Amino acid sequence: MYEDSAPESVWKHSRWRRSARRLWRTPDEKGDGGGHPLGLWLTDDTVVIAHADRVRAFRAATGEPLWTWRPPAEQVVGLVSADTVDGVGVVMHYDDGRRDAKRVGLTSLAVGTGEVVRRRKQDAAPLGHLPAKVALGGGLIATTGESWKDWEARPVMRALDVDTGEVRWKYDVTDPGVESVSVLSAHPFVAVLRTRGARGRHRLLFLGDGGTDGVTLTPPDGCERFGERVAVSGDVLLVGLVPQDRAERDSGNRLGAYSVSTGELLWEWHGKETYQDTPLAHGGRLAVVHEYGGRLSVLDPANGRVVARRRLRGTAFDSLVAASGDLVAVGCEAGDYSHGLRVFRWR
Repeated sequence: MYEDSAPESVWKHSRWRRSARRLWRTPDEKGDGGGHPLGLWLTDDTVVIAHADRVRAFRAATGEPLWTWRPPAEQVVGLVSADTVDGVGVVMHYDDGRRDAKRVGLTSLAVGTGEVVRRRKQDAAPLGHLPAKVALGGGLIATTGESWKDWEARPVMRALDVDTGEVRWKYDVTDPGVESVSVLSAHPFVAVLRTRGARGRHRLLFLGDGGTDGVTLTPPDGCERFGERVAVSGDVLLVGLVPQDRAERDSGNRLGAYSVSTGELLWEWHGKETYQDTPLAHGGRLAVVHEYGGRLSVLDPANGRVVARRRLRGTAFDSLVAASGDLVAVGCEAGDYSHGLRVFRWR
């Protein structure tokens, strides 16, 4: 991030004049373009995008199609790991037309070749409601369910080994005011806690490795809840802040940076006229793709200072973003005003 050492005067009149070089984009698609993407993986060589009916890979530099994987029989892709481990990503698939599905499939794919590295079936009972209360990442399946204590149902969270289904750790929520829990991220483990009552609030629970050292994050005054995407770099977690005043939301999105060791709100970032913010961690920094997928801001986790800005030509609504080295991929549902996948070299 070469701009990090540049004085503020360098950016004063040309903050957005530099565009990231777009390497390629998927062509316009007529009819059903696959719907909203469920996952996005990116390496220096390959970009992979997953939809309900298929997982497709392209050469990162040129967009050349490399391989396609489809779920078996009548099944659909329901969930995709947020990351890859040793060049392998995980796809969860099942028959979403059955309300009583007993098992789900877990297929591990080599990102570079599409080879099926391993495949197994997983009992669906420990996973709870699919896919809302399940997340994949870091070789783990993170899920929430209920345990019985004192004749009351209490939320309990588990991390299962994605390869074996073995329970790695379990964490019981003992606060009687917590009504429900849903998982945002498996690695690191981040979940939304919803408390009971008219004055109940949304909070985030961050768990360290092994399901220990739980830290609760609370929205600042004037915010009713957190966004649905998080990014963690070192001790800092970046998440959207949703104001209670709906009129305030029209002035752009807010992001809050929290210490995951203390739960303290460290700083806020409110870019002028920013919308559809998607945070991600990359290279020791925190990045935000915003303005409907048309802007990239790179932030210093220590203080939220912007160290780089780029235009990203094109539009993406509710985008997924992945980064690797100097590459950034932006995926969204293809439509009249957007392309399903764009890849940029940002520096």
